[in-house]
Order: sequence, then structure tokens, then C-alpha cells
Amino acid sequence: MTVTLDAPREITAKWYYKELWGWNLEKICTGAERPTFLKALLTAANGDGILSQAERDWVIGRAAAAGAPESLLKELETYPANEDISQLIANTLATNKSKRAVIYFAIKASSADGEYNDAEKNAVRKSANAMGIPEAVVKQIEDFHAKEEQMKQERIDLCFPDGDPFK
Repeated sequence: MTVTLDAPREITAKWYYKELWGWNLEKICTGAERPTFLKALLTAANGDGILSQAERDWVIGRAAAAGAPESLLKELETYPANEDISQLIANTLATNKSKRAVIYFAIKASSADGEYNDAEKNAVRKSANAMGIPEAVVKQIEDFHAKEEQMKQERIDLCFPDGDPFK
């Protein structure tokens, strides 16, 4: 199924990939591998048996910014995220070409509610193991995420010392 994005969504998605990864994309991927990637993020975030609304919203927001089609965004709103994560991610284009990114985004999704607990960490590790990613790399990605969150807070504090300017 080929999906065409409207101009504003395509501009947003191209900006997102340029800002995040430095890629100048001519075309945004809206293909069959995307649902598996996003479902893996939700399933990892549900590793503790609780998929919070903040975690689901983070995955859907990231998906929208990255150019996911509207039909997929709707599907993710009710996706139960209770599949076996090893089977979900096995041998798909999204995970074979983006293995470490799956882990990075799974950590971000799992942390979206302010907590990255042991059950979520175990789900992330199960995903990593299924993709052949060593524990040391998972730990490195977790450490990077923690530093990134600390720097984000420092940026917020530096730029908005009086808090949210919209409140």
C-alpha cells in the first residue's frame, strides 16, 4: 500500500529526520515496515504490564512527526501492545536496518511517563537479545538517553528560567 503525505506532514517529517539524524530525505518512508517498528516501541513500553497514556502518546507523536500515515496513527491508539516482542521484531526490515534505533526509541517511549522501570528494561533487553544486540550496547544506549534527558533539562532551565512561557 502506497501512502502519500500531504505537504505539511511531509515537510514536518523531512525536518524531523534532518534534525534528529542529519538526513536529507527526498522521500518519507510510509511502508510496511513502519507498523512493526512502532508496535515494538509500544510493546517494550508495556513491558511492565502498564502502557501509560504518556507512553502511548509519545510513540504516536513521534510516529506523526516522522510521517506515519493517519491510518497507522489510528491503529496505534488502540493497539494492545501485548505481543511477544521477540516474535514481533524478528526479521523485519525496520529492525534489521534500525536495530539500535529500536532500542533507543523503546527506551524513550518507556521513559515518557517519567519512569523506566526494571520490567521495561527487561522488555528492552528481550528486544535487544532478539535482534542480536549485546547487553553492553543496550547499557550504552541507556546511558546516552540519561545524559540526553539531563541536557534537555539543562536547555530548558537555561532558555526558560521562569518556566513555561505559555502558562
